[in-house]
Amino acid sequence: MKMIKKTLAILTLSSMLTIGATYAGTTEAMEPDTAVGDFSGSAIKEAIKQMQSTGVITSIRTTGDTAQIHIQGTGVDGIVLNVGPDTTYQMLDGTKLTLADLHVGLTITAEHSLAMTLSLPPQTSASNITVLDTAAHKGALGTSGVIEAVHEDGSLLVKGQGLTEDAPDEVVLTVGADTAIVDGKGIPIDKSTLVKGANVIGFYGPMMTKSLPPISNAWKIVVEATEE
Repeated sequence: MKMIKKTLAILTLSSMLTIGATYAGTTEAMEPDTAVGDFSGSAIKEAIKQMQSTGVITSIRTTGDTAQIHIQGTGVDGIVLNVGPDTTYQMLDGTKLTLADLHVGLTITAEHSLAMTLSLPPQTSASNITVLDTAAHKGALGTSGVIEAVHEDGSLLVKGQGLTEDAPDEVVLTVGADTAIVDGKGIPIDKSTLVKGANVIGFYGPMMTKSLPPISNAWKIVVEATEE
């Protein structure tokens, strides 16, 4: 009888060791940091920290290979995108660009950090910028202000503040069939919004007449939202 009990005890112990070894192997294969396919825990967390914002560039302040790009407004409005050597730039069709290719008036979509400063406007770091316009307007000028008059030919007298070095504070903008009328995020809106008293940002030039105020063809006009 003692021999039988001893044999059963040995068999039971052997089974427990075998099962334990099996589970130990499974645990090692499923480490917490193990990636499943192409998605790791860290990659998912990083993706969650990113977001996209679309808007029209109203200013670019460059210092070496870094810059601050203001979109969706002027002054304390909008967002400031901080870009650096690691930021990538491209057209919508994938054509590669550089920081030097950007200018005021372009509509862009930026991939940037979810974290923003508490300043006005808030600032955030951008990792990628895509230009949505199909054509560039090198040397473009910008003036932000109020439409003081709408002339019979449809041109607009805008008084405010020049956004670029050579831009006047007062300008007459001619509006043609190719002039894009958009909101601060670059979404097309109706031309009927161009009325006296409207707050706008006009992008034009660089060619202007020598008259006072100068006259130039507008290639894009941003109509800013009216504060309620």
